Amino acid sequence: MSDLSYESVSSGFREAIRKQFSAEQFHYLPETGSTNDDLLDRIRRKKARHLDLVVTDLQHQGRGRRGDRWEAPSGRNLLFSLALKLEEPKAIWCRLPHLAAFVLGKVVESVLTISGKIQAKWPNDLLFDEKKLAGILVETVLVPEPYAVVGIGLNVNVRATEFPEELRAIATSIYELEKCESSRSFLLSEIISGFVSLYPNMLTNFDEVREWLHSRSVLSGRDIEVVTAEGTVRGIGAGLGEDGELIVNQGDHGNKSILSAERVLFR
Repeated sequence: MSDLSYESVSSGFREAIRKQFSAEQFHYLPETGSTNDDLLDRIRRKKARHLDLVVTDLQHQGRGRRGDRWEAPSGRNLLFSLALKLEEPKAIWCRLPHLAAFVLGKVVESVLTISGKIQAKWPNDLLFDEKKLAGILVETVLVPEPYAVVGIGLNVNVRATEFPEELRAIATSIYELEKCESSRSFLLSEIISGFVSLYPNMLTNFDEVREWLHSRSVLSGRDIEVVTAEGTVRGIGAGLGEDGELIVNQGDHGNKSILSAERVLFR
């Protein structure tokens, strides 16, 4: 039986959080193709509202930001999507993936007892010791109303031996870091509380988010290669811009700001 239920997730909610996130907004599926697809479909059919959540134990067709597959053993990891109603101004919507990383990263850091801190790999991964711990995919829909769907895959209780062999050297989980299992319902509760408390205000008051990400950036000061739709950019990671865009120092060619990328490699 899954440990993911509204009762288990909401048991630690403050009253202010409970008022904004009710049982009707919690949608648990034992398995599904993609929680992002499920939630986008609900939004398009006018069956969703702000803070609706779809969570599953097993995802067959999950994807990363470039369409990469994301799949985990049933019940091991935290796989969910959250609907956020988008508000004006549109110019700051691009900050949402970074706010999601901030919320998720702070929750994970709060449960880790080992030394070290989460690393942020722009634009959508969280790492620990340069191994992937979580991925974030934000997708938007404008009709019938503007919404963002924040999809998160967090490696919680998966063992190293359960990763595909080609991922074992580059991926990790909270279990592998702590050497014990963690409560997925508690983690989800804390993440929901973070979004309810911080969205949308911290899209406008973005300095704390940007500083948190900058201080944990795995790309800063590193040789990086950024593959974009316009071509490949090479240089030294030089932090984040006002909206969370990646700054690449290209030496004599100056700095280049990148808002979106298909792939980021670092050495």
